[in-house]
Amino acid sequence: MLQDTIGYLGGIFIMISFIPQVIKSYRTKSVEDLSLWMIVATFVGTVFWIIYGFLIDSKPVQVMNIIFGVIVAYQLFLKIKYNK
Repeated sequence: MLQDTIGYLGGIFIMISFIPQVIKSYRTKSVEDLSLWMIVATFVGTVFWIIYGFLIDSKPVQVMNIIFGVIVAYQLFLKIKYNK
């Protein structure tokens, strides 16, 4: 139980660190300062974490990375859509 709680808290704080940038990108439609490769690398890493979560049967790793993957995928979408 403690391990799961720590896993969920870690995932929440990682998402909290990324969400303000997604909101700013959406509102300003400006993504010039964001590195495409950083976003892609983050997304690919998240996919590996999701796979890892299923391999070790860890709900916190699965759930938090699936949610984070959606957030990162949306940031990638914004980067592609608004990149000049």
